[in-house]
Amino acid sequence: MLEKARVSFFLASRSIIRGNKGITIFTVFVLTLIFVQLVLFSTILAGVTAQFNKLLVDFQTGDVVIEPREEQRYIEDASALQKKIESLPEVTGTSARLKSSGSFRYKEKEMGATVYGVNPTEESFVTGLEGAMISGEFLSKPDRGEIILGREVSGGFGGLMESRSLGGVEVGDRVEVTIQGRTKEFRVKGIYSTLFFMIDAGAYITRADMEEMLGIQNQDLAQEIAVRTIPGTDETVTREKLFSLGIGENVRTWREFAGILGMIEDTLGMVRNIMNLIGLLIAFVIIFVVIYVNIVNKKRQIGVQKAIGIEQNVIIGSFVLQAMLYAGAGVIFGYILMNYGIVPYTVSHPLQVPAGAISLELDSLEALNRAILLFLASVVGSVIPAYRLANKNLLELIWEK
Repeated sequence: MLEKARVSFFLASRSIIRGNKGITIFTVFVLTLIFVQLVLFSTILAGVTAQFNKLLVDFQTGDVVIEPREEQRYIEDASALQKKIESLPEVTGTSARLKSSGSFRYKEKEMGATVYGVNPTEESFVTGLEGAMISGEFLSKPDRGEIILGREVSGGFGGLMESRSLGGVEVGDRVEVTIQGRTKEFRVKGIYSTLFFMIDAGAYITRADMEEMLGIQNQDLAQEIAVRTIPGTDETVTREKLFSLGIGENVRTWREFAGILGMIEDTLGMVRNIMNLIGLLIAFVIIFVVIYVNIVNKKRQIGVQKAIGIEQNVIIGSFVLQAMLYAGAGVIFGYILMNYGIVPYTVSHPLQVPAGAISLELDSLEALNRAILLFLASVVGSVIPAYRLANKNLLELIWEK
């Protein structure tokens, strides 16, 4: 068995060395590009997903979110619970929030959006909304009757859902907000953009205003407490530590709020699979044509090899090995190009996408998976023509009859 493999390898290497150098270089070049294409979309998907996750954590959920117990609407004694949470050394801040669906009216435009009631000082320790202001200013604790709007609510500023927005609210304008049947006019103090449409489709007012509209003044209630931890802290470990403190409320990590991100990732994954299939088909066709032309040009040589006793499966194996050598060279050059060229370039020159600047992330396991698929496509593309021609009888091969 080993001897047959050595003969196949010898025949394959001699065929490549003595073959047309231009065709060899072109084949390896095309397979390199195919491997890059197979890996590139996955790295872009990983980069986009990582960016969306970062925006979700940085501007909405923090690392962990505490929610009311089952069948309860509010977290009671929220300030005492915050102090307990902040006793953990890895916790850098908490924000007790109230939230409700609200109806917005500006001139002839109306729309619905989620309204958050926050303590601006606390919120600044958990999210980066204060730094996301693109017009006006963030809220301050003494503010009453003022509101900040996401760009998807205000309209303008490059929002993605302009037709559903209020049509161009600016700082200083006044909007009517209705929450649970209570209507109040707010002055727009600022407009923010995080580049994540879900977060930008909301609005923020102070807790005092929200308590008034919900009719729960001076009750120390919250509907969620967002928790921020030291960068690099495992959110699942933080959750376990919170449970160990005796906290009975629901504790959820930010990943449990990323449902729509999973939908986006699944959709992009479907597109990735289609692109991968196209790439593998191209690889199959390229290898098939190269091996077929090579075999046709060496029909007489194959006949002679069979005549001197070289087994048919050894001859077929030589062409399969030849295709695998082409694929191996393409994978190696493609990986070098990605890992030491394209990925480092995007780190220093991030790609600008609607969600912000992203850098590609090359997953070695993903690259290995794509390499295996490319090898399989190459093997199948080489076996078919090799088997068909090597299976012919000696006279037909030698005399081309």
